[in-house]
This record gives sequence, C-alpha cells and structure tokens, in this order.
Amino acid sequence: MRIGVITDTHVGEHLPELPREALRALRGVDLVIHAGDLSLPGVLGRLEEVAPVVAVRGNHDEDGGGHGLPAMAWVRAGATTIAVTHGTRGWLTERLGAASALMRRDPHAMGFDRAMLRRGRGADVVVTGHTHMPVQRRVGGTLLFSPGALYVPESDPWYEWTGPGRRAYRTLRRLVPEEARRPAVGVLEVRGRAVHAHRILLEEPLRGRAGGRAA
Repeated sequence: MRIGVITDTHVGEHLPELPREALRALRGVDLVIHAGDLSLPGVLGRLEEVAPVVAVRGNHDEDGGGHGLPAMAWVRAGATTIAVTHGTRGWLTERLGAASALMRRDPHAMGFDRAMLRRGRGADVVVTGHTHMPVQRRVGGTLLFSPGALYVPESDPWYEWTGPGRRAYRTLRRLVPEEARRPAVGVLEVRGRAVHAHRILLEEPLRGRAGGRAA
C-alpha cells in the first residue's frame, strides 16, 4: 500500500491554491493523509481527486471551526497502524520549546518529537505536521514521520517577516538545514509491518508573482 502524506498546505492563508506539482507527486497512492493546517477545506476536495483522504485539523484550521476534522486519526494499512496528529501543543509549551531550541541552537530541541511519540503510543507509524520541518526517525518500533510542510515561508518571496514574533520565528528557522526548508510531500510504502518513508521535494514555484496562480 502506498500512502501519500502532505501537511501545512495553508491554502487561502498563504497560497491561492494547492500547487499542481503536489498533486502530481501524489499520483498513484492508495490513500492521502493530510496532517493539518489546510486553512481552507477545499484542499480536501482537490486531494480526493488523487485518492481517498484521511485528515486531521491543525491550529490554523481553528478559525474555520476545525472544518469538522478530528484532532487525531488512526489508519490501518494492512498489519500497520498509523497515528496522525498535526502536533499542536499548548501556548506555553510551544514558547518554552522554541526558547530551548534557540538556546541550544538545535531546532529539534523543542521536545516535539518525544511528545508526538507519546501521543501516538501503540502505533507503528506516527505522522505529524506543524513544525514545517521534515522528520524521519525510529524510536523503538515506531517510525515518526513528516515530509515537512508544503508551504514554507522561505520559498515565498512575499512572506512578511515583520513583527517581533515573525522575526523570532525567522531566527529559529535559520537553524533548520536548507534542504529541510523546501516544500515537500511524502510517501509511505507499507508492506506488512515493514514501512519505508521517503520525501519528495517540489521544484516549481508555489505560486506566481504577488499571489498569482501556482505554476
């Protein structure tokens, strides 16, 4: 079974539409997982043109009432159990995690991975979003996976870095390796209990000039 993974699309908030390259990259999968921050629910309709979709809500979906999506979903793929969560944590936890990452100059020092593994306890795979960073690591018998975000501000020349919050975010993002700051989707190849994950980098512009249509 081939499962596409996409997260943090932010359509309607930062992007005018889902880039066609992302849809092409997911062609041929049996299922699509969206790990939150759609921003607009129409994203699900576009993904359903590729394959059935399982989606969870992210923190940027709350203005839309969460679009009726759960905070967490469980997927059974043959003998493999997949837990899906966006990764939203409490305000204080998020701020303390970011401060720890900045102090240690390590973007993975936020405690995020450990928290997501606890949240998906019992699953063979835990799929997340939220940090706009890829992760692929095994802890015990569990694979923690995110392809990284579809939308990353570094790939958007019109993203506004102004304001103290966004300036601090930019400082944190500079700790992330350059390749990890590129738009991507992912695929999980599931055979029995064996799962292979890979990340597909997107090469085309996310959108045209000044918010025009995606290339």
